[in-house]
Amino acid sequence: MSNSNLPSNSGNKLPGSNKAAGSILNARKAALKPTQYSARVTRFNPCAIIILIDQSGSMDELYNESTTRAEIVADIVNDLFDNLIMKCQREGGIRDYFNILIIGYGKDVGNTEVSIIWEGNLTGKDWVSVSELKDNILKIETVETTKMMPWGPVPSTKTKKIWINPCSDGLTPMYEALELCKNKLEDWVFDKQDSFPPMVFNITDGIPTDIADMDLLIEICSQIKSISTNDGNTLLFNCLLTEGKEMLLPSVSDYDVFEDNRYHYTLFNSSSILPHEMKSAAKQYFQDERFLTGDTKGVIINSTVSSLINLLNIGTNTALANAAE
Repeated sequence: MSNSNLPSNSGNKLPGSNKAAGSILNARKAALKPTQYSARVTRFNPCAIIILIDQSGSMDELYNESTTRAEIVADIVNDLFDNLIMKCQREGGIRDYFNILIIGYGKDVGNTEVSIIWEGNLTGKDWVSVSELKDNILKIETVETTKMMPWGPVPSTKTKKIWINPCSDGLTPMYEALELCKNKLEDWVFDKQDSFPPMVFNITDGIPTDIADMDLLIEICSQIKSISTNDGNTLLFNCLLTEGKEMLLPSVSDYDVFEDNRYHYTLFNSSSILPHEMKSAAKQYFQDERFLTGDTKGVIINSTVSSLINLLNIGTNTALANAAE
């Protein structure tokens, strides 16, 4: 199986003079090219975010004593939306720094198990701006909590804004969901070439059920990653919510760790390499100096909730770091 990120043996042969000259010319062009993943994020040049959520039956399994995986993921995504609204708040109102699309796969909706899962007033929409999120909250719930005070725990309440509900039903048509993602991104980038590159987050707890050959998953992810703006290629992140030892944002050179598990290797191979600024953000969030050196893959195997939250924050906060006031 081919893997463009694996070491090549071609360096063992001396190139011909024409090939060597071409390589030098390409290196010079690359050196003169502006740094990628640095485009200013503005209301007129927003960043695209697509979140793919596994809604298969296995997402009904408990993540902890009282909460299912589906409920955990819905809470995380709803909190992300709430945080984006706050972070995009500027004097005079919301700045629409992001276009957001959310795809669910597993729930049977008519003749398909893949759909865009906005609810309420957003039903039927594809891309949603941050201001549309703010104006179209599905519901607000009051949650009982406990606040720790110096004299002990004190009962408290907090409100939770909800845009999507948890779902766990059916199989895992991940390939079809990625195809829909690819089609939507191709349309989006057509007139957004000056934008920060799109970011795709695939959150799952299982193996795709709509393909038998994992190479097909690698291929569709490669097609997604090849969709680009002038500032770089789409960044694709995979997060597998399963039990076991967590493998967090591995180095490209760690590919051999995954070779004993075909599916883990596929997710590793399908994920993007983090650009420099995201590696710096990863170092801050995960307090790990290893992210400052080498190439790092945007994949988490056996992810914890906190790692998934950090992964989403690494992507969105890196884009916001380039936002215009």
